[in-house]
Amino acid sequence: MQNIEKTNFLYRLLYRTASLYFHLFYRKVTVLGRENIPENVPLIFAANHQNALMDALAILFAARRPVVFLARADIFKNPRIARLLYFLKILPVFRIRDGIESMGNNNLIFNKTVKVLQSGLPIGILPEGTHTHIKRLQTLKKGICRIAFMAAESTDYALDINIVPVGLDYTSYQNAGTHLIVNFGKPLSVAAYYGQYRDNPQKAITLLRDDLAQRIRAVMIHVEDELHHDLLQSLNAMTLRTWLQSHSLKDTRVNRFTSSMEVLQHLENGLKTNALDPETMAAGLMAYQELLRKYRIRDDQVETESKTLPLLLSWVAWILLLPVQVAGMILNWLPYKVPVLISAKIKDPQFISSVNYGLSLFVFLFWYLILLINALLLPFSLAVTLPLIVASPFAGLLTFYNYLFFKKLLAKSRFYMMKRINPEQALKLKAMRTSLADRIETALNIRGK
Repeated sequence: MQNIEKTNFLYRLLYRTASLYFHLFYRKVTVLGRENIPENVPLIFAANHQNALMDALAILFAARRPVVFLARADIFKNPRIARLLYFLKILPVFRIRDGIESMGNNNLIFNKTVKVLQSGLPIGILPEGTHTHIKRLQTLKKGICRIAFMAAESTDYALDINIVPVGLDYTSYQNAGTHLIVNFGKPLSVAAYYGQYRDNPQKAITLLRDDLAQRIRAVMIHVEDELHHDLLQSLNAMTLRTWLQSHSLKDTRVNRFTSSMEVLQHLENGLKTNALDPETMAAGLMAYQELLRKYRIRDDQVETESKTLPLLLSWVAWILLLPVQVAGMILNWLPYKVPVLISAKIKDPQFISSVNYGLSLFVFLFWYLILLINALLLPFSLAVTLPLIVASPFAGLLTFYNYLFFKKLLAKSRFYMMKRINPEQALKLKAMRTSLADRIETALNIRGK
């Protein structure tokens, strides 16, 4: 812990390796607002917390620099784990549940964070203090504000500390092969609150916390109405394509992310003003989703029906790539399956992708090392075995994404066949969706082109 602000060769090697694998673990990582990160000032990154360790890694790799993070103290109980966490630049924060007697240790930690900030290294904090699966910012803890003011106070307010709000958004926080967005907002200068802190520390801490919460909500998808969270998210997904069309926006992941912020506000207003009746919408949505589950069909397949030729060409492409898929599966099945089986036993869903990522990183490295050793020892030409080893990770990636493509293709084909074998049910699904979408679009006063 004493040298946590310093980096050595092993840390830099692990950083580059873990960063590379992080960008392979997710299909795509899009970073927005990197220009909002100021240079040559003490920085604290503050992000929403949805996905355990992956949230911290998202900040770390998007910032492109070492970051010292604060985490709950109970994970530091084992001395060996504690040494590993210190090596990874993670400091403990003690809570009341850790014991009243341990709360005094926070003074040592806070003093250490001051030194970290003075050294030029940023601090990373997930100020909600707990993760949640819903897309809603929880009430922020005051610790981040205390740290910022203590750091300023210890230098007679000479430090120009900036807190950068960060919004994290996963298309699916549990799964690999999805799209992650890291959205940096405009920095909040703590110096603007120094005068208030001198006069009334508690009032200044509360004010800074509330202003920071507002900044974080502005860079993430935040559903204010927690009671109707799931309903609002479903309605948002159903109308998003029409919203994009009505605003002449391309249907991209970034546009869906930014547009969702606005659409959700309109939907929440619709519920408040009774333009949308929550009970009626929930009942209609439940009946529609039950039919989708019954026939194992996705909503987006009902919304945009597949045409015969593109669907046929997709199957032809999948079949042509089948030999490569089989080879990739044979070479990568074991290191892929072991972490998946272990992470599936995790009770807290927010830890699934973190465990899967951490385990698979080391299992794959170990696996490819074994393959390389075998290639050197076996009585075969290196001209044959080495290209096979090099090609194995790429074949594995192709197999994984082709598997995801295959699942979507099956869903498209099921609805395509339903329209021909059971057209009554297909029409019923289409009518139910159209009815729901029309109500939403009328309330939002939008129409697709």
